[in-house]
Amino acid sequence: MPMKKHLYPKDWEALARQVKDAANWQCQQCGKPCRRPKQSWDEFEAYLLHDVMAPWFDQAIEELPTGGFKSYPTRFTLTVAHANGNPADCSVENLKALCAPCHLRHDVAQHVQSRKSGKYEKRQKQGQLLLF
Repeated sequence: MPMKKHLYPKDWEALARQVKDAANWQCQQCGKPCRRPKQSWDEFEAYLLHDVMAPWFDQAIEELPTGGFKSYPTRFTLTVAHANGNPADCSVENLKALCAPCHLRHDVAQHVQSRKSGKYEKRQKQGQLLLF
C-alpha cells in the first residue's frame, strides 16, 4: 500500500529519522540491523560480517544453485510504523522503527481491508452492485 503523504505531517522525514536514530537503526520488533542513510550495500554487508551481526548475514544474501549470490537489501530497510495505524498521530509512544518485513506484518490487517475495499469499489464502478 503506497504511503499517502497528505496524511502525514510536513516534518515526517525528520520525525522518522529521529525514531530510527533512537532505535540505533535496528528493528524494534525482531532486532534486525538496518542500513543507515548513504551506507552502500557493500559497506552494510561488511558490517553484517562482524561477529555480533553475523547471524543476520544469511538473510542479506543467498547462494544461488546456478552459482553466485543474490542480495536482499529491502529486507534491511528501516521504516517507521504507527502503532495505532493513524498517520496523524505522531506521538513518540505511537511510532516504532520496524524493518520492512516486520512493518508489513504489523500492517497486514490494514492491507487486507484496503485490498477488499479496493475490489469492491472497482466492481461498483463497473456496475456490479450488491443486490442485498
